Amino acid sequence: MEPDFPATPFTEALLKENEELRTENALLRERCSELEERVNKNSQNSSKPPSSDGYQKPSKKGSDKGDTSSKEAPCSSQETPNPKSLRPSSGNKPGGQKGHQGSCLRRVALPDYVRHLKVEKCCCCQSSLIDIKPTKYIERQVFDPGRPGEFEVTAYWADVKVCPCGKRNTAEFPQGVKAAAQGALSE
Repeated sequence: MEPDFPATPFTEALLKENEELRTENALLRERCSELEERVNKNSQNSSKPPSSDGYQKPSKKGSDKGDTSSKEAPCSSQETPNPKSLRPSSGNKPGGQKGHQGSCLRRVALPDYVRHLKVEKCCCCQSSLIDIKPTKYIERQVFDPGRPGEFEVTAYWADVKVCPCGKRNTAEFPQGVKAAAQGALSE
């Protein structure tokens, strides 16, 4: 259905351009519908595995072919954020609950071995601290596997001495000894 215009080179060029734009528009519409179908696929309406659904629970309404809700609200996934988890809340606060007996490595009163770590000179003024008595000791225990079902406990006692210059000096623990009570050191 061509309009009744005089055939001039200008109108012929416009009609040709119009036909090209209509063809391109039809191709783009087809490509858009293919991409929309690909995006709307999930584990319930395709052969995709359920793990590819992510946290978004697939809706059964969206998989029907006669569904018009997707045409009314094309950005429904942007309106409400995806839930963090599909698991219902238990109502409890996170972490250990009241009355729960925790279990951790506890220090023993009588360790099998004791290693005394001494401070011999001040880290600030380099003066000798051999004759100065420690103000306190810091103890850390390492539990090594011994006989089956038992542990050998090594206690490390580090001197804490105060230098006449006022600097507090603490003996260094062996590498890897960081907690008050810990498992075996890795070599």
